[in-house]
Amino acid sequence: MALTQTDRAGRSLRTMMRSGTSLSGAGAVALALLLPATALAADAEEASVNAAPISVTATRTPMEAFSVPGQVTVKGAQEIEDEIPASLDDLFDDIPGVSSFGGPRRTGEVPTIRGFSGPDVIVTLDGSRQNFVSGHDGRVFIDPAFIGEAEIVRGSSSALYGSGGTGGVIALRTLTAEDLLRDGDTIGGRVGLSYRTGNDEFAQRLIGAWKPNDMTDISGGVVRRRSDDVRLGNDVKLDSEDDILSGFLRGTFRTETGAGIKLGWNRFHNDAKEPNNGQALTGNIAEKEIDSETFNVGFFFNPENNPLLDAKVDVYRSKNAVDETDETGTNAGVLQERSVETFGFNADNTSRFSIGEAVDVALTAGMDYYREEAEGALGGGARSGVVSGDQEFYGFFVQSAFSFYDVLGLEGSEFTLTPGVRYDRFTSKIAAGGSQGDNQLSPKVSARFAPVEWGFVYGSYAEAFRAPRLDELFPTGTHFPVIVGGAPVGFNTFIPNTTLEAQSTDTWEIGAGIEFDDVIDDGDIFQAKLGYYSTEGENFLSTEVIQTADTTNPQFFPAPFLVPGFTCRAFVSITVDPTGCGGTTQIVNIPKAELDGVELEATYDAPRFRVKLAGATMDTKNKQTGDPIGIEQPDQVTADLRLKLPEVDSYVGWQATFADDHDGGSVTTNDRDSYQLHEVYARWRAQEGALAGFSIGVTAENLFDEEYQRVASDTLEEGRSVLVDVSYTMSW
Repeated sequence: MALTQTDRAGRSLRTMMRSGTSLSGAGAVALALLLPATALAADAEEASVNAAPISVTATRTPMEAFSVPGQVTVKGAQEIEDEIPASLDDLFDDIPGVSSFGGPRRTGEVPTIRGFSGPDVIVTLDGSRQNFVSGHDGRVFIDPAFIGEAEIVRGSSSALYGSGGTGGVIALRTLTAEDLLRDGDTIGGRVGLSYRTGNDEFAQRLIGAWKPNDMTDISGGVVRRRSDDVRLGNDVKLDSEDDILSGFLRGTFRTETGAGIKLGWNRFHNDAKEPNNGQALTGNIAEKEIDSETFNVGFFFNPENNPLLDAKVDVYRSKNAVDETDETGTNAGVLQERSVETFGFNADNTSRFSIGEAVDVALTAGMDYYREEAEGALGGGARSGVVSGDQEFYGFFVQSAFSFYDVLGLEGSEFTLTPGVRYDRFTSKIAAGGSQGDNQLSPKVSARFAPVEWGFVYGSYAEAFRAPRLDELFPTGTHFPVIVGGAPVGFNTFIPNTTLEAQSTDTWEIGAGIEFDDVIDDGDIFQAKLGYYSTEGENFLSTEVIQTADTTNPQFFPAPFLVPGFTCRAFVSITVDPTGCGGTTQIVNIPKAELDGVELEATYDAPRFRVKLAGATMDTKNKQTGDPIGIEQPDQVTADLRLKLPEVDSYVGWQATFADDHDGGSVTTNDRDSYQLHEVYARWRAQEGALAGFSIGVTAENLFDEEYQRVASDTLEEGRSVLVDVSYTMSW
């Protein structure tokens, strides 16, 4: 039987709109789950009705991810577990336009979307912003074993989420009882062990779930990871030791009236030993204590008999801190501290109603507020480049989705127009004195036209922005020493720039999607989505490092006792004397920049095999210099072929990534060679009998030990690594 998108999603958006119900909370979770292991044991017809992934972040209202008028990828609990991830980076390797840089240490990894990274990408955990942004100490800390869903929205998102939406949104959700229990079961859990040869990582996990009735959903777990040095593709060992203990607990409690409450807690603690700069190849070894903790409370009200009410309020507090003590060097034995604490809340409501018989409307309005408190210290005093102070953000937004049916007399056609706008106000203050503030308006409009059941086209225009951070506006102190012959001859120092303006972008995007069922065999499905984006940017925030002094013959004597033939004056900054050996680092606005690219995701899924293809091109340019900007990635294609073996409850597969070379322009240190990565994997998951619930997965990454280096990373990536995962899931 051939099924349409509506059949697989369970019901159409039109039905959802007119019934006044939504797929928020557990309903969205249930539809978002991908269950490939279960599909292996099912017949063709059962395989065809697997729930399609649901996006709840891209538009703030539930919508099938494939149908969103933009580029969105949603990974469910089963897919995430099967990838045996040790860090978030492991989830990005098959998503076009998304990657990480900073090297293979998990403490240095920073996700990037379409060339944007750090504060240009919004990261949330169960709706709570994760705003820790550091020079070299990582971006977000959560154990991937706890992730029940990862939604990656690529492209401008400020119209709904405010500052930082220039690159996109990474929305992470922790596991729920719905993810872990079979239908009808009330209690269960999962125990698992995994090992990774690339860094000798051994991990143990224990996760439990309780769902005594349809109104209650409770889950929690603990994970312990220990790892050693990372072996690179050139067989060099990268100094790295991690001892990680993580835990989470969450619960959702509903009432018959449609009201409910959500509670959540997540904790990550890592005792690490590695270079002070976690992204560098070598350096002063430091003992690091990395802590991340998030609390959140949410209230919702969605009565079945009132389509005008689908209200949510979330309150959260998150704190991320990295304390480090160097074993050698200038700061040996001195505690260096960096922390960011965020308190915030957001509230929104979606009202659904119809205008006549041919138009449905979903009107969403809301606000959010958050306050960041940043602290930095070196031995109790000020720490260079780490600013103590606070920033406040508040915003108001409204969005209306108009859905028109049977457009232009085409029976079954649908046209959706979604305009929206957001107003933001933000202020920055530092403990030492000094402040800055501004406001921003971020409009967006998107349209999607599906003239036939199997295809659609879409387009959008959006403006986005990112406010300057404290450590961009007010940095002081030393960035790095200037070394000659093993000894310092000066320092590169930070210079504040309180005239910085918010970075802003205008993005046009167009694309198309097609979907066919029963193409070759009963129960198969083919999906493909292609998109092109073009972004014009103003006032791009960029780090300008000026270190041009010729240090071949530094002069250590002051004027007028200068030695003839000296090339620079030691321990003198170029801000004092142009002949100084010391340089400067300052955040500046790039007046004009442009980015464009193409992204493709295609999948053919049949009862016996699955083929996935993901590809992306990216081109960025500083219009003044012609050089690339941001974290431009090379053109890349990833192919994945999986053979399903339902007779033995298994599958085997091969994945390959082909990346082109990269020209860094005048910054030749960003030139990169092309590379190929190959990976083979297999998974057995018993469906019936005495061994039901047992699962064994094996993956060999970077199979041929490729030596490759990502753009903006100072080190090679991990070489060949074999991953073994054994787990047992039970429920009753």
